[in-house]
Amino acid sequence: MLVGPYYVGTMSRFGQSDDDAIWPYGPVVLGCGNFGGIGGARDFVGKGMSEEASLASMDEAAEMGIALFDTAERYAAGESERIIGRWRESRPSSVTQQVRISTKVAPPWVDGRDGRFDRDYIGPLFAGSLERLGVEAVEVLYTHAPDDHPARPSGYESVSIDVTLEALESLRADGRVRRLGASNVNAEQLRSAIDAADRMGVAGYEVIQNGYNLLDPAGDAEVMQMATDCGLAYTAYSALGSGVLTGKYRRDEAPPAGSLVDIGYLDPVTPALHDALDRLRVTADELGTTTGALALAWLIAHPGVAALTTAPSRTSPHLALVDAALKLQVSADDAATWSTWFLEAATDSNSSP
Repeated sequence: MLVGPYYVGTMSRFGQSDDDAIWPYGPVVLGCGNFGGIGGARDFVGKGMSEEASLASMDEAAEMGIALFDTAERYAAGESERIIGRWRESRPSSVTQQVRISTKVAPPWVDGRDGRFDRDYIGPLFAGSLERLGVEAVEVLYTHAPDDHPARPSGYESVSIDVTLEALESLRADGRVRRLGASNVNAEQLRSAIDAADRMGVAGYEVIQNGYNLLDPAGDAEVMQMATDCGLAYTAYSALGSGVLTGKYRRDEAPPAGSLVDIGYLDPVTPALHDALDRLRVTADELGTTTGALALAWLIAHPGVAALTTAPSRTSPHLALVDAALKLQVSADDAATWSTWFLEAATDSNSSP
């Protein structure tokens, strides 16, 4: 059973409507980054979930009441959006009308394209997303990364955040976007965007989507606190740490065939992290559940996280971990204990030669 909307500082609905919520979509978002590929990596197009499994996972999500499906124009070179569009076209409207879509546009440098991260670039890129999805508007449009991200290539001249916000706000004004969000931002970049929105007299970003999970409980604390202070919804992707938190990678065993470690997309798990996972596994066994379900439940219970975004499993049932997590109750003491295990693992790993 999915819980209700998220309000700043409280999960209480007393005296508040869904329109008051900064995040009215529930605690779980279906991540569609593995539909037809693995994220935006061009080398891994065709190595993600099959279309049949992707469609089935969306059926499961809709049946569970998951209200938001998250994708991006660059996921599998657009194939993720196309698969979602084909799902919407092939399912009854009584089902698809209950589901909203969020997508992302990335700066030109991310994929080696020409242009500036402005209205002339973002407009056509987003129009392509709408066409692939088969919709006239999306619920949330994220910038996949800030234009001044540290990973940008040397010599690339980023535009000011004002320029990008002006482009995004024009899409909102046209009715093609309900909310604007920023993904992969640090605290300095978020503060710059908030200040720019104030100067421009616009709403600006209302949602943050950053990578955050139990593998690094102290990570992104500054951004999360800023989101809370400024009334923004903080949402977490990579909720299972690219599968590491499911316990699929066992100590002294070869990684499962076709897994992200096996295909070289992910580094092997460190001994210190294996220690933390072993402790979490003992707890999972005692509770009759799995490490993956506990990791998701930890995020669901986190007071600073409005929602988690998680990808479905390649095998059916595709959302078994989500279903199990939603049935768990995680106390503040339990959450703190699990956090300590992984903080210790991170410290040990960082101090290893």
